[in-house]
Amino acid sequence: MPLKVIVIGAGLGGLGAAIALHRQGHNVTVLEKSGFLNEVGAAIHVAPNATRILKRWGCSLDWLNPVHCEKLQIWDANGQLISTPIITEEYRKLLDVSDEWVLTHRVDLHNALRSTAAEVVDDRRIAIKLSSPVLSVDGQNGEVILENGDKYIGDLLVGADGVHSRSVSAIMGEDRGIVNTGQSCFRFLVPIEKMQSNPLTSALLEKVGLDGVHVFTTQDRRIVIYPCREGKLLNCAGIHPSSSEGDSGADASWHNTGSLDQLINTFHDFGDDLLEMCRMGEDVKLWSLASLDPAPTFVKGKLALIGDAAHPMLPHQGQGAAQAFEDAAALAGVLTIDTTPEQLSQRLNLYNKLRYSHSVTVMMMSRTNDERRAEMLDELRRYVPNAELPKDMFAFTWPSDPVMEAAQLVGAE
Repeated sequence: MPLKVIVIGAGLGGLGAAIALHRQGHNVTVLEKSGFLNEVGAAIHVAPNATRILKRWGCSLDWLNPVHCEKLQIWDANGQLISTPIITEEYRKLLDVSDEWVLTHRVDLHNALRSTAAEVVDDRRIAIKLSSPVLSVDGQNGEVILENGDKYIGDLLVGADGVHSRSVSAIMGEDRGIVNTGQSCFRFLVPIEKMQSNPLTSALLEKVGLDGVHVFTTQDRRIVIYPCREGKLLNCAGIHPSSSEGDSGADASWHNTGSLDQLINTFHDFGDDLLEMCRMGEDVKLWSLASLDPAPTFVKGKLALIGDAAHPMLPHQGQGAAQAFEDAAALAGVLTIDTTPEQLSQRLNLYNKLRYSHSVTVMMMSRTNDERRAEMLDELRRYVPNAELPKDMFAFTWPSDPVMEAAQLVGAE
C-alpha cells in the first residue's frame, strides 16, 4: 500500500520531495505557508548532480530558461584573468558525467518544479495546500497542526521548511543557534540590455561572455557574476567581510534590502567597469551569511528532514538546491512502493546513512570560499568524525547519484 506522506514546505526541496515520492507511488500532500503570489530570489546554479535528478523527475531543463555554463573563470579586481579552473566539457569527461551544468533564475526553477508537481501520474495528483502555515510538528505521531487548527496525520512527514524550520524543532527540541561566518553578500540583477547600452559594461560583457561563471576577487572580497533567463539577466553576488558596512551577520535572511551606496563603498577598490555594473543593480538585497548547525540526525520517528531544514547551505559551493534534490531523490529511493509503515523506521535510517555525511560535508564546505575550505575540517568532524577534506568539490558533488545508491542499500537489506 502507498504511504500517506505530508511534506511541510513547497520550496525547491519540498516540491522535489513531493515529486519524487509521488512518482514512487505514494500519496502526497504538501503544506505551504505562502500563497505562491510573489515568489522571490535571484539566480542559482543547477549542477550536473541536480540536472540528473530533474530529468529523472520529468522536469524539462528547457522550462528553466537556462544558460548552459561552459566555464568557471577567476579574475582580479581590475579584470585581469587569473585562471580558468573549470572548462565544463573537459571536466565532465574527466568525471565521466554527461549531465548539464545550467544557470537559471530561482523563480524559473521553482515554476518548473510546480509544473512537474501538477502532472497527473497513474491517475493521482499531488495535493498542494497553499496559505497553510504550520504551528507544530509531532514526528513521533506523524502529526502536523496548522495555525488555523487544522490537523494532518501521515505515515511519513517530510520537513522541507527551510532554515526557520518548524520541523527541525521536532528533532532538536530547540532552535538552532546562529553561526556567524563574518561574511555578508549583496545580491542583485542587471538586465543585459542595460549593460550593453553602456560602453564600460558592454566591454565587460564582451570580455567575459555570457556562457559561464566569473569571479572577480581581492584578498577578502569577491564579485561573482553569471547570466540567467536565457542570457537576458546578469546575476551578481558581492561577498565581503560583514564589518565592511557594519552588518553584524546575525540574521540568516537573504531578503533584507541593501543600498547601492553600501554596495559601491564596499567594492570601491574594484575596476570601473565592475563598479558601473553595480550602479545598474536592481532589487539589491543584503544577505548576512550566517549559518546554522546541521541537525544531529535527519530522521526521528516518522519525520525526515531535507534541504536547509537538515543542512543549511551558504552560497560558496553553489550546491544548495542540488543537495535538497539529492535528499528528495534518496528519500524516495529508499521508500519503495512496497514499504510498509512497520518498515518506515528502518528505511529512514537508510536515508540518514545515505545522506548525512555527504550533505553535511557539502554544507560545511559551503561556508567559505574554495581556497579556505581546509579551515572547516575541524568543525565538520564535530558531526562527521571520520570526515576527510574533499580534494575537489566538483569531483565530490557532480558524480553523486543517490537514486542508484538508495537502490543498492535497499537491495542489500
